Amino acid sequence: MKKPIKPQKIWPNYEDINPFEGFDDAYLEYICSEKVDTGIKSNFARLPALFWPTELYSFGRCYRLWLKWPDILPIPVYGDHGVALSGELQEHEINNKAAYYLSWYKQRVISIERYQIKKVVHITHPWVIYRKIAGYNLKEKAKGTLIFYPHSNDGIEIIDYDWDEYFHNLESLEDRYKPFVICMHMHDVKKGYHKKLRKYNIPIVSAGETLSPLFVDRFYDLVCNFLYATSPTGGSELFYCEEIGIKYFILGKEPVYYNFSHHQNPFGVLKPRDEVAMISHQIKKELFSSLPPENSYEKKQFVSDVLGLELDLPAIAKTLRTIFVVEMIRLLPIAYLNILLRLKSKLFFRIKSLF
Repeated sequence: MKKPIKPQKIWPNYEDINPFEGFDDAYLEYICSEKVDTGIKSNFARLPALFWPTELYSFGRCYRLWLKWPDILPIPVYGDHGVALSGELQEHEINNKAAYYLSWYKQRVISIERYQIKKVVHITHPWVIYRKIAGYNLKEKAKGTLIFYPHSNDGIEIIDYDWDEYFHNLESLEDRYKPFVICMHMHDVKKGYHKKLRKYNIPIVSAGETLSPLFVDRFYDLVCNFLYATSPTGGSELFYCEEIGIKYFILGKEPVYYNFSHHQNPFGVLKPRDEVAMISHQIKKELFSSLPPENSYEKKQFVSDVLGLELDLPAIAKTLRTIFVVEMIRLLPIAYLNILLRLKSKLFFRIKSLF
């Protein structure tokens, strides 16, 4: 497999960054804004997306590099857009025009196949494939702990959490875990939560805008500097970090998420949606809540199952290329309509700017 050249410039306005110095508020807010990559998007030009989950978090770029899919074409399938530990599909994952659904967690694939709503394809997580192609690895001088602030979502917030106690407990850890750096999701930076965390005097970074084709590069460029990673929940990043060799530990009381207005989830306190989610959540807590974090066969196998690491990549690639071609032809009318809608929108705003 031919190695593509990494993007020459991952971080706008900088040739490189030092995560241990963190970002100031202005840079955090800029890198999490929609205008961050307006200068480089021409290098990743394509038709309007057919399905947002297979474009978000650089997934579209990963699929295109792996499968040699033309940059100009959208990804014609639906799929997971992070690590999903549940055994059910959400409403948006069911009610769409895609015939195929891509997923990597073994137990999730087995569970959703039973519903026969979509044709499920079990694949290796595209980020892992991209990481290996691009050559991102743990740095020799890696040190300290990257703290993943558990992120909110549109209409979903963490309620009644004692962050003072959480950061006090972190600061009480042995020196081997220091220095600390906080990594924040775009949603929380846009809500101004980074300003509330400044009082803890810990540098703050972010991989930025999730629609950026460079999001995956920014993530790995950050995490490769650290020996450890942590959060009170253990989200998708737990598995990405463990796969690359960063020891992850869950520390602190588990946050309570409350859905105020997100229509894809039940309102109120959010809990595991099904049996697969409950069992997976419990396994994750049992495996990754001990200090110091040590390697184990059980951890390695769980991460492998969740990310689909033991699958036959050449066979998967061959299958996906065929599916992509067939589905792109089938979905051409929708792609054409999306182009017309985009042109209509651009024309409307251009005419409006004249008055």
